[in-house]
Amino acid sequence: MSKLKVLTQDDLATISDDFGEILENEVSKALPAKEIEDLDLDILLSYENNQLDVDVDVGVSFDELSEITQEQIVKAIDGAYLRFDSYIDENFRV
Repeated sequence: MSKLKVLTQDDLATISDDFGEILENEVSKALPAKEIEDLDLDILLSYENNQLDVDVDVGVSFDELSEITQEQIVKAIDGAYLRFDSYIDENFRV
């Protein structure tokens, strides 16, 4: 795998926005939209010593009759991280 390029503040803002979109897409594919009342994404980027760390906290409020499981949410987040890794490889590696 090639090395991560030096990231600017603009790069970090773009990465955060794009990861948010990736997360929303993966969650909407994995979970029935009619059962979700609210979706809150908190993305924290840390970039030190040319190392990018991305943490996400996904808050989901469900309809009271929802049968969505924690496993489904974790699977959606894992899928988002896989897509995100490909996105970083395609756009921010040298």
